[in-house]
Amino acid sequence: MKNDPSKVKRGGEELLTEIALKAKVAEGKESIRRVLREIFRKGTIGTKSLAKRLFLPVPTIAAIRNELEKEELITRTERGAVLTEKGLKFVTKDLQFRFIEDLRCKRCFGRTIGSPGNFDELITQMKDFGSRRPRPLTEFDQAFARPITALNRAFLMLENDDLEGRSVLLLGDDDFTSLAIGLLQLNVKVTVIDIDQRLLDLISNIASERNFQIECLKHDLREPLPASLHSKFDTILLDPPYTPNGLTLFLSRAVQALKQEPNRRIYLSFVHRPPNEMLLLQKTILEMGLVFSQLLPGFNIYEGSEMHGNTTAMIILTTTSETRPSLTTTSFRKEIYTGEVNPTIRTYRCVNGHTILVGKSTIIHTIEELKEKGCPICGSKKRFLRIKRETK
Repeated sequence: MKNDPSKVKRGGEELLTEIALKAKVAEGKESIRRVLREIFRKGTIGTKSLAKRLFLPVPTIAAIRNELEKEELITRTERGAVLTEKGLKFVTKDLQFRFIEDLRCKRCFGRTIGSPGNFDELITQMKDFGSRRPRPLTEFDQAFARPITALNRAFLMLENDDLEGRSVLLLGDDDFTSLAIGLLQLNVKVTVIDIDQRLLDLISNIASERNFQIECLKHDLREPLPASLHSKFDTILLDPPYTPNGLTLFLSRAVQALKQEPNRRIYLSFVHRPPNEMLLLQKTILEMGLVFSQLLPGFNIYEGSEMHGNTTAMIILTTTSETRPSLTTTSFRKEIYTGEVNPTIRTYRCVNGHTILVGKSTIIHTIEELKEKGCPICGSKKRFLRIKRETK
């Protein structure tokens, strides 16, 4: 009688590889091991918490979790995933897990900076600013960072001597980092370039109310950077569209705007990617003559971007004598936004049970438009539940 292949005992590495293949994860078997280790250390942990801890997309975590459940290594509870008896035996015997204590700094959680004495006052004011923001526009890949993230960016730049007496450019500022800098009451001149006039108007109004030195310019970075902005700034911060073209375009504009001398810094916020994709990202950066000074995973926390676990990395780049932009001063006509590069059709359900398709090829293009116009069948503008997402 032949053995059932599913019942044949597999070694630790073999099983991890098999699960990774079934889950179709680009991060490979190491991501499976790390998910199991995190569940072992935490006891019980939810999908979103796993995504944040491991800097993996929520769909990737969900796919891994499903395969681990099929292997009966974990089970699901109301509070999240937990190891089964079989799973506990596997991680302690095959993977040799023992240590469960969390050694991350409980104050900065890997962000490497603390907070000034007036932090409570600053965060209260940032929350007030944030409450005045309009809805994010997904067609521009907008996902607002939390107030603490805008402040942490300002603290990081301040600690690195990239604010006081400096001229700072923000290429896009839906996160209001310019206002966080303003709250520090430093001698720093801030310029914001954004495509969204709503945000620019609000930043300008708040800056006027608070006497912050912030200049706002509306500009589509797909068009050449105005010559008056070339080689002008000491420090640049950007959170570009999370696509290869988006990174190349925004980073090229940043290099054009920086003073042409070594040791200037660019603060780049970008999504966590699998190693092979990170290799391409780093090649793009190195080809411009920039070097990596620091990479801080999970530094930025967002109110949206659940696909990315609500976090992105802060990458600090430094200029060299060989720094040059990849793109010239011509217009850029390639797709840069996620919805253009990877078009999707999302299916939502309104409170009355009607299903609505949302996407560039449908009648309703964005979730913001759906919320504004309401369900095309019943007119309801109340909560919409996303039930499916398909890539075209």
